[in-house]
Amino acid sequence: MNDQAALSGSDAVGATAAGAAQPAAERVISDVETLKAISDPVRLRILETMVTAANEAWTVKRLAAALGTNPTKLYHHINVLEERELIVVAGTRVVSGIIETSYRIAQLSLRLDRALLSGAGADVRNSVHDVLAVIFDSVRDEIERGLASGLIKSSDDPLSELLIRGLTMLPIERVAELRKRLRALLEEFDVAGPDEVEPGAVPFGYLLAIYPFPEPRTIYPEASDD
Repeated sequence: MNDQAALSGSDAVGATAAGAAQPAAERVISDVETLKAISDPVRLRILETMVTAANEAWTVKRLAAALGTNPTKLYHHINVLEERELIVVAGTRVVSGIIETSYRIAQLSLRLDRALLSGAGADVRNSVHDVLAVIFDSVRDEIERGLASGLIKSSDDPLSELLIRGLTMLPIERVAELRKRLRALLEEFDVAGPDEVEPGAVPFGYLLAIYPFPEPRTIYPEASDD
């Protein structure tokens, strides 16, 4: 449903924002339709925006203002996200005889089910490609905005960027240890919700990816016997 619909009465209907369920810590995506839902750049931006104020209610008008777009362009995307239960209705109210619906994010993070990727067909591969493209494009844009705004400064500044790309060779057990230690580090510095934000805190973005390289021998070619 759109967030607005004709109403003849003047009383508010539905639940209040305060009564909406708290977002889950994580949502595991195990079906193609939900994967397709987040493969759209607009819908991914909606989720990223809503998670910045996970305990607050978002109307389409508020989201449109945050994204710098027209509310009419978001109704379809909101419908898709609600259908896949990535967002939930937080409440409704009547504004000038129109029902205005507010929404909350349903989860703080998303994770792909590995079973979904095993032997994936064309639909899954295409959706994963789209999701990766949206994520990397978003990170690139954020870094460029940081450079343009002067937030990313010289290397000796505490707000300077950290951007590293590398390849390595590790036994499987060492990879498992690396993943475990990185997860622990992220959990240590992560903020679970708005109530845990420290005074004077500055927003930072991060992107972490660890993946098996398809052609490891191209990294460290075997020595020649000649």
